[in-house]
Amino acid sequence: MVKNNAGFCTFDPDAPCSNCENEGMIFCKPDENKVIVSHLLEGSFILMALMGTGLTSMIVDSLWPVIVFSIFAALFFLVIQPRITCSHCPYYAEDRLFLHCTENHFSPKIWRYHPEPINWWEKIGTVVGFIFLGVYPLIIELYGIFISWNNSPGLVSLISVIGVFLGTILTLALFYIVFFLFYCPHCVNFSCVFNKVPEEYVKLYLERNPVMKKAWYKYWKS
Repeated sequence: MVKNNAGFCTFDPDAPCSNCENEGMIFCKPDENKVIVSHLLEGSFILMALMGTGLTSMIVDSLWPVIVFSIFAALFFLVIQPRITCSHCPYYAEDRLFLHCTENHFSPKIWRYHPEPINWWEKIGTVVGFIFLGVYPLIIELYGIFISWNNSPGLVSLISVIGVFLGTILTLALFYIVFFLFYCPHCVNFSCVFNKVPEEYVKLYLERNPVMKKAWYKYWKS
């Protein structure tokens, strides 16, 4: 972490935000409303996925489907994503024990801050992680529906399994759509594979934040 949050206007309460061209263009200051929305979206999907994989575990009489998802989701959000994605974000430089940003809020900061851009393997890891997070529970739930159908369950049971599957799809779609359309185009983790902030705003932020600027220019020249 950067000692005393030095070199970041994001943590400076006296920063002249009203005179900044980036005001309203990027999420460079913590916003509790955005935190609540992101956690509602993320939590809703995780809850439905746990219900779906848990229901399938009951159908196939094995805990592995729900255990695999539970372990992966915990590792991805608390360990893997913070390293390969979040550790490159300015918010990760803040002198706190937990991440305080508009998206992956409250994750423990167990890694050091990396001001340089995300490299290719970290981008691949981010994409693969989010694909597995979304696809795995859907495949497991479809398998649960298939097994239920073949075992000729009651109508209520079958509708319940299908309902949880549709709920998982809906919450997953909302989670990804809202993030990709409303968060990623304004996120200050500029080198993330999903980031869509225009280059002009990136350069303006780097000019105001010398710690990142030095690391990015050094990385570009190497």
